[in-house]
Amino acid sequence: MTRLLVALIFVLVSSQGFAMNSLSDLTWKKRVIIVFADAGDQRLERQVKILTDRRPELEERDLVVISVINDEASTAFGNAAKPDAAALRDEASVKKGSFQVILVGKDGGIKLRSDTVVPDVELFDVIDRMPMRQAERG
Repeated sequence: MTRLLVALIFVLVSSQGFAMNSLSDLTWKKRVIIVFADAGDQRLERQVKILTDRRPELEERDLVVISVINDEASTAFGNAAKPDAAALRDEASVKKGSFQVILVGKDGGIKLRSDTVVPDVELFDVIDRMPMRQAERG
């Protein structure tokens, strides 16, 4: 029992070490995919299209998709308060000029980070393996 408690505390503390505090209004409500890129980066357009072509699956998994282009952030799918591009970049440790796709869990922790376009199947698989998602599915 003690080992289980220690392991649980470690998991909670370690996932919060990578928390995206600027997304706190979404914590425990939504999962978030953030796509960082420079203006004109075709990978951003491909990634957002891959995701928004699967709107029912995004809704089913309680997802919000945010794009961060240079110093501007906007919501590509879902409802979220105006995101702060600088805060998102800082918290995710993403430099300007970098392409990154980041999946943030409902707990606010970063669950996946990629510097390439991520197929929808791969993102959905990561989400569907999460304990909270499995509990949602019953």
